[in-house]
Amino acid sequence: MLNLKRIAILVTSAWIFTLMMVQGADAEVLSSRLAGSDRYQTAIAASQSGWPTGSKAVVVTTGENYPDALSAAPLAGKYDAPLLLVPRSGLSTDILNELKRLSPKNAYIVGGNGVISASVEKQISSMGISVRRYSGQDRYDTAQAVAREVGTGQGVFVTSGTGFADALAVAPIATSKGMPILLVPKDELTPSLKKYVGRMKNVDIVIVGSEREVSRAIEAQLPVATRIGGVDAYARNIALLQFYKDSINQTKIYFATGESYPDALGAAALAKQGHNPLILLKGKQIPNAAQNYLRSKVINQMIIFGGEGIIPASTINQLAALPAEIAEVKNIRVNVKEQQTYNLPKTVAVKTSRGNLEEVPVTWNLGNVSTQRAGTYYYSGQIEGYYTTVELELIVEPLLGKADTFTAEVIQGSHYSLPNSVVVTLSDQSIKQYPVIWSSSPTVSMLNKIGTYTFTGTVGDTNLKTTLTLKVSEDTAITIKDSNFLWALKYLLDKPYSTQPIYRSDVLSITHLDVKECGISDLTGLEMFTNLKSVDLRNNYLESSALAPLQQLKNLKYLDLSFNNLESITSLSNLTSLTYLDLGYNNIKDYAPIKGMTRLTRLFLEGNASEDYSPIRGYYDQLIDKDFFLDSVDYQN
Repeated sequence: MLNLKRIAILVTSAWIFTLMMVQGADAEVLSSRLAGSDRYQTAIAASQSGWPTGSKAVVVTTGENYPDALSAAPLAGKYDAPLLLVPRSGLSTDILNELKRLSPKNAYIVGGNGVISASVEKQISSMGISVRRYSGQDRYDTAQAVAREVGTGQGVFVTSGTGFADALAVAPIATSKGMPILLVPKDELTPSLKKYVGRMKNVDIVIVGSEREVSRAIEAQLPVATRIGGVDAYARNIALLQFYKDSINQTKIYFATGESYPDALGAAALAKQGHNPLILLKGKQIPNAAQNYLRSKVINQMIIFGGEGIIPASTINQLAALPAEIAEVKNIRVNVKEQQTYNLPKTVAVKTSRGNLEEVPVTWNLGNVSTQRAGTYYYSGQIEGYYTTVELELIVEPLLGKADTFTAEVIQGSHYSLPNSVVVTLSDQSIKQYPVIWSSSPTVSMLNKIGTYTFTGTVGDTNLKTTLTLKVSEDTAITIKDSNFLWALKYLLDKPYSTQPIYRSDVLSITHLDVKECGISDLTGLEMFTNLKSVDLRNNYLESSALAPLQQLKNLKYLDLSFNNLESITSLSNLTSLTYLDLGYNNIKDYAPIKGMTRLTRLFLEGNASEDYSPIRGYYDQLIDKDFFLDSVDYQN
């Protein structure tokens, strides 16, 4: 459990009249009030707070009556514009000054001449601003006009046109998601609405309101719709936030009264900028649904719309005491494939002081993530408002590269079982063992007939393929020229005094050969030991020309040639399956032939003529045991 202290971040604005640091849940919550002397001044305050350097567009609607104004917020969202309220009579000096400050190219008026007069439109036009009006015969037509401009590609909200609370609750989400708000009568759609919704195909429709606000009769006239209901507008407000929780940032919340419309409408356009929610208060009271919601959330900032007479300081104190604290943050581990697109999460899960899990925003130390190269990468994130970080471990897994192939040899009439697994080389040159499923198996008739047979296998649940080449050979005698080598082999085969030659059947059963310190100088015959996996040839008299038979030992994993007379190791270049190689104490002058032995994990080169180990730089880091160093830094370590 972490003892975390929340950081209070002060935000200043000419129109934020009050800043209060309120103690709640053992943390400081920043609460700020955004207000003016009236509804028009409060809208100006929101404009100045959200668009301090101006805006290319502005939305203008009435501050005197709600019906036409309710559909205006999504239009402000479409154009990332502030929303100004105006009286019917004309623009005040303060509103004119705000328009000059914003310096927009376009103004969008929502409402007919009956609510926003032609003189207002003329005042705006005279400032060199292009004006477009959205209106209709009634509130329903006006909402349709705005909906056509916003578009229904992201869906559409349907709320009652005979009240404003549900539309206010919807407005910030609609603005953020690009969904228009359609207003409907209680029981019967207007002819214009019927025609409009009748053309909606594959449009997500969300009704906000109980059957008292939007009746079943209305719902039946719509295409398939989802309803978000509740006992009252305040409960529906919280139900909306829970329904859209994945698309809103709940660490910063706007509050406004639900008893009148102007303040909340101005808040909607501002809340869109951070995808923040709006909670409606019942005058001075905090609705029960809102209290329960806030108790489960981690909140850093509360912005209150409206003056002291609408939402008093005592209510703000109560609000600030409700949110939960972060009690525990868990670090994150993510596995992705190389070259797979991955974006750092915008939120992280935390455990709150109330015991519930919440998602909170996080800012990472790096913005971009590269998965072009396999490896483990670490990112540090800062949780907004807290003296704590969250660590993300990103494991970029290498892609599957190429599966090994197999070679095997058996004597005619023998038994042979295909291997159960195969080694796959990954994109970072590491290797991994995978199961293999063969399409067929050796039959008795195959094993009784001399020849070469190929089998195809599928690597685990991948699309990779592997093959096994099986040679069925006649049991013939092997020529061993070196007498010391011959004696050593007979000793190993428990035939030290036999005058019989060594046969293929004798050597194909050998997978591990130890003939160290036997005085061997010629390896002729060793090429027949095709099933060998390890050979120990140290302390013999081998020269470079004697190594040629080793080229045929494709299954070799372990090779010790230390303490011989080698100068060149060219013959070893195709033994790329080796994992252990000891070439120590020879007279080797060039290590280039072992450059491609990327499977090596143990390599010993001490005591040779050359100390230029650069050819093995490509796999040097994967060596877990070695007796040489690429530079002085490695030596010191």
